[in-house]
Amino acid sequence: MPTDDEFGDAFADGFARALHGAAELAPEPVQHTLAAQAEQRGRLRRRRRRTAVAAGLAVLLAGAGGFTALGGGPTGLIGPATQPGPTGPEMSTREFITLVTDLLPKGTVKELNTDGPAKLGGHTTGATLLFDDGAGASIVRFSAERTNLRPDAGAVCMDGFQTPQDSCDRTVRPDGSVLVVDKLRSDSTPGGREWRVTWAAPDGRRVSFTEYNGQPATANRPNPPLADTARLTELVTDPAWDRVFAALAPVKDAPKPDVAPQPAPSAGGPSNADLLAKLVPLLPAGAEVEQQDPGHATLTVTYQGRTSMLQVGADPASERGRDELATMDRDPLTPLEARERRPDGTLVVTNRFGNGKTATNPVLHWTAAVHYPDGSQLRLSEWNGENGYTFRPGDPALDVDLLKAVVTAPAWRS
Repeated sequence: MPTDDEFGDAFADGFARALHGAAELAPEPVQHTLAAQAEQRGRLRRRRRRTAVAAGLAVLLAGAGGFTALGGGPTGLIGPATQPGPTGPEMSTREFITLVTDLLPKGTVKELNTDGPAKLGGHTTGATLLFDDGAGASIVRFSAERTNLRPDAGAVCMDGFQTPQDSCDRTVRPDGSVLVVDKLRSDSTPGGREWRVTWAAPDGRRVSFTEYNGQPATANRPNPPLADTARLTELVTDPAWDRVFAALAPVKDAPKPDVAPQPAPSAGGPSNADLLAKLVPLLPAGAEVEQQDPGHATLTVTYQGRTSMLQVGADPASERGRDELATMDRDPLTPLEARERRPDGTLVVTNRFGNGKTATNPVLHWTAAVHYPDGSQLRLSEWNGENGYTFRPGDPALDVDLLKAVVTAPAWRS
């Protein structure tokens, strides 16, 4: 579901300025999955967008009840600020638009925005178009980028817990590249579809194509224009992309296909399964746990006839956590936020909010968090729903006082 990013960038042209204005008028949905972390960290972990214009369009889509944020697959690390030059002949933005337009089926194309300056040369480029094959104009989005990600990290399925998903097919190709075709549904626009195809190569090259079955807040056809998986595969693996990548700059520490990947370092702290095992005995007497999902650190609990989903998160002691605690003297995020500073320096924060950063009517989400002096943190997030995008108002299974009692239980520190 859409995050509650703030878009304060200045836009260069009239179209972008119009999108920015629409974005500022649009409601700002809250990210319910681990919203405690998102709220109490000041939204430090925000999703980055490729360009300000694409970001404005993403908010326009979300604010109008449209699709999820525009832009394709996961964001890669894109190297140093001082970029080396391209690896091959120069390519103009206009040539890039012509190239991607030629990859589409027969139809009419209107350019909405293009990433970057007049000539390619950075690590990434892309374009957002309005494409009409005669069955209904739809937004489509291309991007090509050089990343420092190997294929298993460069092409991944969206999390079906957080985003309505019809299917996701992942294929490892003979050359070691990975292809993902992810078919998502809008959780706010009836019949809205968002299909993404991503191809990631062993050397860090990545091509993404995202298509919708309509325009902002309007699904005007059953499916997006390119409905065939084979056709989507051909689009992102076409040899024409070689010319684009030749005009893009390489990134620092790009993976070498002939070198085995190193295992990722451990993030430290307890596992999700450990957190759930510790959480269950701390629930109030009479609470019944119906199911657990260690992958998302969630469980469904029924208490006094009410059923809700709880999610638990924890961070080990760190300098960043200590810095965050030292700066948490700002005004409350919502009128219902409550803070308690304990004698040992621990800060306990509870909150209740609705579908927005400061919305409180109706209340949809309940949180409790503990920030310890050593920088470690523990968070509980609760909502009435089956996943991270389905939520309903009503009395939760555990009110904020019960959440506070659970999150501050001494057993967490043992």
